[in-house]
Amino acid sequence: MTDRLFGTTGVRKVYGTEFDLEMAMNLGKALGTHLGEGTVLIARDARTTGMMVADALSAGIMSTGVNVVRGGIMPTPTLAFATKKHGFGTGLMVTASHNPPEYTGVKFWSGTSMGYRPEEERELEKIYESKEFKVASWDALGKEHTMESAVEDHIEAILKKCDADLIRSKEFRVIVDPGNGAACVLTPYLMQRLNCKVVTINGQLDGHFPGRPSEPEEESLGDLIQMVKKTGADLGIAHDGDSDRVVFVTGDGEVIRGDRTIALLARQVLKDSKGKTVVTTVDSSLVLDEIVDKAGGKTVRTPVGDIQVAIKLGEAKGVIGGEACGVYIFPEAHLAPEPFLAACRVLELMAKTGKTFSELIGDIPQYPLLKGKLNCPNEKKQPVMDALAKQLPKKLKDMVEVITVDGLGISLKQGWVLVRPSGTEPVIRITCEGPTEDIVKEILKTSEEVVKSTIASV
Repeated sequence: MTDRLFGTTGVRKVYGTEFDLEMAMNLGKALGTHLGEGTVLIARDARTTGMMVADALSAGIMSTGVNVVRGGIMPTPTLAFATKKHGFGTGLMVTASHNPPEYTGVKFWSGTSMGYRPEEERELEKIYESKEFKVASWDALGKEHTMESAVEDHIEAILKKCDADLIRSKEFRVIVDPGNGAACVLTPYLMQRLNCKVVTINGQLDGHFPGRPSEPEEESLGDLIQMVKKTGADLGIAHDGDSDRVVFVTGDGEVIRGDRTIALLARQVLKDSKGKTVVTTVDSSLVLDEIVDKAGGKTVRTPVGDIQVAIKLGEAKGVIGGEACGVYIFPEAHLAPEPFLAACRVLELMAKTGKTFSELIGDIPQYPLLKGKLNCPNEKKQPVMDALAKQLPKKLKDMVEVITVDGLGISLKQGWVLVRPSGTEPVIRITCEGPTEDIVKEILKTSEEVVKSTIASV
């Protein structure tokens, strides 16, 4: 192996060069050895490699005497929901999330509906690398069954967690863009059940992602933005490949960053809840802290990754959590990302207040925020970050504090910058925020120059 098996969430690698079917089978054997008994649920997104990888995983697991239930194509949150609902030992999602189509991988979910913790991933890695797998005899192999009800069960559960009748009474017009990913099998049908007038684009399952890149960002959502504006829709909804993310578009065609929507929903949750803790990651806007603070709550920040948010939500008895990239976690539902309930909560708020999404989100201020990313080979990441810890603070004006919760965070008198190595791609990401566009551009320019020269010199 060229680098660590697990990244930010699960295993995610380029098929054919970094990941092959032998790896998948050995991952299955490692998991079966780790569990010892019980049943594993396996599902997949629409990627071209999905069926093969799922078959190999299943074979590896059954070779250790552990049973497998195959769920077919479904969103990652549905897999997590079904794993908890049916009491499976583990849920495996064959996906590379929002990565490009040449990537494949596996996400691991525990019976609590939360992703595997870092210590559980390390335990699996140890078994995987030792190759000391449990081998069941021919008459004690695991058995394989199928499950077809998971998506419908999930929709039913979501409808019970929102005021479905109130939403139905409004007959909202909604445009859904699943990006040819796993949400094709759920979001349009959920919206129909809420009596919405639904138009779907990029709605056919296709692992080549022909409609747009899998990551739902403003640059890739041009068709959705146009469609929302042309049809006078109330809301646009976009997902990534395995649908653990959702990005919302206003009726005016504005793509809203996830941390602003978390702030909007958190403000409402804090009104209705005894709990006061909201959990987000280090790269979220300070706007979230300000809104939560005004609503009488407090914000706790974690390293990037939905598992980190879920762990902290459990520990702090938080009321809502999420990431700026479009992850929302509602502990009263489960501890996996729940984009579908997030969409329902947005519609519910629109129905309750009689306001458009544009009007609601207009109450949440927005500071200029810019992002950059620079290619950096995986083996160089750690030495580069070590060097940056010494170099970057010296080059930025008016430094207040250095934070190393996840990557290198530098708080300035006017703004902040976060530099962190990607856990899923050979890049280093830079995020900057500040009070004006000019200040943010200057922070990003300086940071990019220092990171680029450091990568070149290490």
